[in-house]
Amino acid sequence: MKNKKLRIIAGPCSIDKDNLKEVYEIASLRLDGKPVIWGTRVVGLKSRTLLEKTGEGMGMDFEAFSKNLKKAVEEKSLSNLVYPESLKLAEAILKKTHLIIATEIMDPLLQLSCMDKKIYKSRVLIWNPAVNQLGWPVFITSRFAKKNNWWLGLKNPKWVGENLDTANDDKYTGITTMEKTWEGLASYADYKSKTILIHRGVDVPEKGKYRNAPVHNIAKRVKQRTGCLLFFDPSHSYGPQMKQEILPATINAMQMSYDNEFLYDGILIEAGSSKTDTQQHISLTELKELVKSLSKFRDLSID
Repeated sequence: MKNKKLRIIAGPCSIDKDNLKEVYEIASLRLDGKPVIWGTRVVGLKSRTLLEKTGEGMGMDFEAFSKNLKKAVEEKSLSNLVYPESLKLAEAILKKTHLIIATEIMDPLLQLSCMDKKIYKSRVLIWNPAVNQLGWPVFITSRFAKKNNWWLGLKNPKWVGENLDTANDDKYTGITTMEKTWEGLASYADYKSKTILIHRGVDVPEKGKYRNAPVHNIAKRVKQRTGCLLFFDPSHSYGPQMKQEILPATINAMQMSYDNEFLYDGILIEAGSSKTDTQQHISLTELKELVKSLSKFRDLSID
């Protein structure tokens, strides 16, 4: 296969001081003495369907974000922003490990203005929430990414626009609204060399026990048309009801191929423990098992 290299990002749904130790354990994973994990999740502000005004479940950066929003609105300035707690943890992780810092961006101007000052020109991957499929926030995010040579992740929309079986049919020749939107985001990014499509499944009536049903064929078509790298997010696809399927399904997905090329170039998986969505995390022991299994047919890269 032409693209045997595989990059793995593993870590908690949301970072806090209680699971920071697990991030360092993930960074220390080795096979034959060599590091195998490319990056870790350091998410301090969470996208949630319902806002909890107390900040519970919204991530450790909720208070800092609220203060910065007030500054931006009342003082009309993005200077002298409060640095979120997750950024302080990210700085420490960068200093002590080889890991890429991977995080979700809810508000590009407020969050990235802070990151731009704290961890600029660093090993970073930033991605959009699946619930936000507007091009303009991606346009802003990509400009920060280009400036700092960061990686940019684009999560797919949660809808399909076609029957799930039809969309997953190898003979299907149409273009779903999901594809149009996902490809549209890539056009706003205009940053193909370091843009990663992140497939996290779709929330449709026929999904069964999946949290979000994977549609690998659609992901393949978008990858082919955009020329971007493609990662799989099995945590948000299989979720808590199919947690036991995450390991075998991930291994199977990493074996998928077309035209003498592996379909997926990487994995974004939730591992360890977290105050949010911990029911869909694999354990660190399971992560070690996953890494060992994947290494038998893929080259695990930290570059």
